[in-house]
Amino acid sequence: MSKPFPNVTARLFFRLYCTPPAVKLRANHVEVGKSAAERFLEVSRYPFDEDTMPVATYRWGRSDKKILLHHGWGGSPFHFGQLINALVADGYEVISYDAPAHGQSGGRQSNLVQWMHVLEQVIQQVGPLYAVIGHSLGGLSTALTLARKDLAIPRLVLLSTALSAPVFFNEAFRLFRIHPVVMPHLEALIHRRLKEGIADMDLQRYIGGIKAGRIWLAYDTTDTLVDAGDIDQYLQQYPAIQSLRVKGDGHFRIMRHNAVLEGVLQFLQQEETAPSPAKSASIDIK
Repeated sequence: MSKPFPNVTARLFFRLYCTPPAVKLRANHVEVGKSAAERFLEVSRYPFDEDTMPVATYRWGRSDKKILLHHGWGGSPFHFGQLINALVADGYEVISYDAPAHGQSGGRQSNLVQWMHVLEQVIQQVGPLYAVIGHSLGGLSTALTLARKDLAIPRLVLLSTALSAPVFFNEAFRLFRIHPVVMPHLEALIHRRLKEGIADMDLQRYIGGIKAGRIWLAYDTTDTLVDAGDIDQYLQQYPAIQSLRVKGDGHFRIMRHNAVLEGVLQFLQQEETAPSPAKSASIDIK
């Protein structure tokens, strides 16, 4: 239907794009949630919409070094279980929250623009932060927020992070064989609804512009949702980012693999006053 009805197709695609899948929680994830201290924050829905919505936050441990975890699309803070345990054992206070339209937070639909706006407010309310760790869309929204907003943090960790909303749209169009004639209608719809342009939601536009004292990125060469080649190219353009490249863990299991957990802890322990040169490592995980 895309070629004869491009406007209808654009509206349908936008609705599907903004509707997250149901979050899947296993018994061990539920236990992680039970061990957290819960609190609700009130945030505005968009920069152009002052209506408020509740955001469910979770805290583990107590420390003057606070680390915020930001899950991905269709994810949950409780998916970070192993990382939460490791961070608390290392003396950090861990904070996370259900993104809009996820878990106990408000909304049934959401999008990257709203995620960035809500993240900015959460950081302002729970900070100051020692670091933010984002997975997938949580990583992209964090990096874009730090690049585009008047906001800075000491450390940023990106796990299996997508780099570009435009690339996602193009890949989705290719996968579902949506005719290119739909794209202008989709761009116009997003600009009308969200007051943003798709092109602005691309980390390639902000090389050297992410306002974090140190950045560390871990990704998997077998990830089917994030193109490792695109990340390789991005790292060449942004040499200040330290990285760990693994193989065989995929998009989600990377959050709980020992090599990545150890890499995160080592990165967080680096002295802020004596930055080391950017380094990359590659590990084949069987």
